[in-house]
Amino acid sequence: MSYLVVFISGIITALPLIVSEAAPVVWFSLIPLFVSAMTKKSAYRHGLVFGLGYYGVMYHWFVYLYPFDFAGFNKVQAVFLIALCWGGLALLQSVGTAFVPFLLKKLKTKNSFVNVFCSASLWALFEWLQTQTWLGVPWGRLAVTQYKVLPVIQSASLLGSLFTGFIIALVNACCADAYIRLKETGKLEKTAFAAAAVVLLNFGYGVVALNLRSETRETVDVALIQGNIASGDKWADDSVERSLDLYSSLTEEACEENGAKLVVWPETVITTSARQNQIISAAISDLAEETGAVIFVGTFDKIFNDKTDKYDTYNAIAAFYPDGTVGENPYYKRHLVPFGEYLPMPGLFKTLVPALADMNLFDSDLTPGEDAAIMETEYGDVGALVCFDSIYEELTLSSVREGAQIIVLSTNDSWYRDSAAVYQHNGHAVLRAVESGRYVLRAANTGISSIIAPDGRIISSLGPLKEGFVTGKAAFSDERTVYSYVGNLIVWLSAAYVAVCAVFKVRSSFLKIHNRQVSK
Repeated sequence: MSYLVVFISGIITALPLIVSEAAPVVWFSLIPLFVSAMTKKSAYRHGLVFGLGYYGVMYHWFVYLYPFDFAGFNKVQAVFLIALCWGGLALLQSVGTAFVPFLLKKLKTKNSFVNVFCSASLWALFEWLQTQTWLGVPWGRLAVTQYKVLPVIQSASLLGSLFTGFIIALVNACCADAYIRLKETGKLEKTAFAAAAVVLLNFGYGVVALNLRSETRETVDVALIQGNIASGDKWADDSVERSLDLYSSLTEEACEENGAKLVVWPETVITTSARQNQIISAAISDLAEETGAVIFVGTFDKIFNDKTDKYDTYNAIAAFYPDGTVGENPYYKRHLVPFGEYLPMPGLFKTLVPALADMNLFDSDLTPGEDAAIMETEYGDVGALVCFDSIYEELTLSSVREGAQIIVLSTNDSWYRDSAAVYQHNGHAVLRAVESGRYVLRAANTGISSIIAPDGRIISSLGPLKEGFVTGKAAFSDERTVYSYVGNLIVWLSAAYVAVCAVFKVRSSFLKIHNRQVSK
């Protein structure tokens, strides 16, 4: 495969992340990548080129951040930062992607099925590694390309979205091997039939799972409020008062429409500490009493740190109850956005790329939360996520394991306006619902706000750049998916498989060297 073909295949693989109707192409678009890994000496470079095509297209939405005026940058600085973020993140993740064909080339054997399972295992390991450290951003997982194809993603309830990606990679690797063997022998090999079998088994399982699922639990009326306040307006001097008035009005209207008992506001709707500001706290508490609803408010929270003698600031979700009380156990965002909410390696970046250091919207770094902070209501226990949290599956997993019966998700995707990013982000929420077997109530500042069922169905939603609310019904659940018990078992199985392949490869190499020496 030429570099051009591999580059184009990367672009094609990214298309479903922009146009969801293109989801089927991912089941064969990785074939050139795996063919290159199995046949070319320059496997790493082919992998790098594939990644540049894939991530370069996927992250095109960085251009929607222009002109970055909400962060105080001029137009030249904005262009530089967008190019740096778009190109830098695409290149960084491409470097990682390239290790999949590179290692596959090193571990390749004469056995087709060993090779294809090694391919899928390496892909699963690579996608998992994208969640590690502040550099890890698992935004472009293969499973996200399928979030609207419900039968395909039901496998995520078994071993997670990494398993769904494993299956897609396995099918592509089988097809790649079949293509290579067909060229060599003129015969259609077993791996071609294996690819078809895997597709049918995964799809068939999904159809059965969807048809066997029944909603027998008592439901609760819910409302998600979407004020459609742009990022620049959100931080204006009078923004707190305007936001409070708008969200209160929309909440009253939503509760009148369907008698909502749970109301979710987006991320940092209140750009100060709603719990600790007596006026704001009293206003929202009065609203909760008036509507009879538990209101989950995206806000900030401050706690005095005795060690530093300063206040730690958290990106939080606070619960306001109909009896006028305020929850004493707010949820704090656990996975903060690098450069947006905190500065990693400050000495390095302040010296080398000061513009990146200036991207932080706050005077000082926010503090990450440390636990799931389950919030109690009379209807059941609520787990929470804030924005970036939702692309890291282990955060939802820990919430379910700690007792969450429903998930509320507050986010602010206003940075991306009506770009592919808001749909991609919503796709991650769909995967979290399937993995956890929980309703996900996603409230976004400018959209997409959506009620997502445990099988991934988007029951009701409000699109980008619209002011309004989403109402519907959701159920609390104690039922557990297989994934909620075993977690990312696919990672450990994949690691073990690759390790065994590596041991046999090393053993085979030593035997060859030994035999040559004996023959001499």
